[in-house]
Amino acid sequence: MKEDAITTFNRRLRILAMFKGSEPLTTQMIFKRLQGTAEAMDERSVQRVLALLGEGRFLETVNPDAKPLQWCWPKNRKFMTLPRMADQEALAFRLLELFLKPLLPRESYQALRPYFETARDELDRMAFWAPVKNWAAKVRVVPPAQPLLPPEPPPELTGATARQDWERQQERTRAALLEALFENRQCAVEYQQLWRDKPVRWTIHPLVYLQRGPAFYLLCTIEDYADVRQLAVHRMLSARALDRKASRPAGFDVDREVERSQGMGGSGEPLRLVARFWKRAGLHLLETRLAADQVAEDEGDDHFRLTATVNDTAQLRWWLLSFGSKVEVLEPAGLREEMANQAYWMNRMYARSAPLDSPPDAGRS
Repeated sequence: MKEDAITTFNRRLRILAMFKGSEPLTTQMIFKRLQGTAEAMDERSVQRVLALLGEGRFLETVNPDAKPLQWCWPKNRKFMTLPRMADQEALAFRLLELFLKPLLPRESYQALRPYFETARDELDRMAFWAPVKNWAAKVRVVPPAQPLLPPEPPPELTGATARQDWERQQERTRAALLEALFENRQCAVEYQQLWRDKPVRWTIHPLVYLQRGPAFYLLCTIEDYADVRQLAVHRMLSARALDRKASRPAGFDVDREVERSQGMGGSGEPLRLVARFWKRAGLHLLETRLAADQVAEDEGDDHFRLTATVNDTAQLRWWLLSFGSKVEVLEPAGLREEMANQAYWMNRMYARSAPLDSPPDAGRS
């Protein structure tokens, strides 16, 4: 008897949780949303529950004479937060946790944590075939570049216990950096540079937190210097937010500094790109354009000429180089020369019958 009472109570909570804002719902809509959940019931039972909730003034009808009957949250009643989530809410919070957790300050994550846990519980209670539960298996975010593995602990840390300690320390480090960024405070870090045997200790002014693939980086200034530096978070042995306010260099531009941190140059200014693409390699650009002013001209020999105004960035260079011989940059002259220079040294390398023991001088590129 007790179990039946709890089940009945959970069903009513779940149905109430479906009503958000002014959106009206019908018996059929609620019946479908309950399918695959632990509170699934037949359509007639849904009608009875709605009638009871209406009598208790938890819900009201939009128009008593309309068919099918529509129910909504009472207009004169303030929205109520319930210990249950609607299916779509559970799915949304689950996806938010999966994709946004690395970028949330600790306090923000802790504030949302009850919602994340409730969402996981709701999804776990659903039948294995429920559409909402299976949604995460039907969507993927495909990275636009070659996927990379996350950074590894330093070589001297061997064994499962040492690795777990390093991972926990990384979590504490990221939390401290996000706290300092959120509150605009300085941060004391212990940083292991690649070319030094011992770590250095700096007081930094955090500016931008970057996620690049599986790794995290911090743009900051160090001590009293004004030049913006990029530090790899996985090389930080510790981090601690300080009480002192952080400062920002005069004229600091977030987008410009983020672009500069990518390497391979680029002024960030607009440029008029003219390039000749092999159709089979660049056909997608006719549907997902580079820019609003893009113009494509068919050249009739399995190629087309594309003209578009784009920003002069490192990402543009990486993207163009990813096409290999399937694209020829025609304009501007400076960018064409850069691509030709890259192609020259690539040709020199690949023309050899065997690879070199060491790569060519980086200054040539």
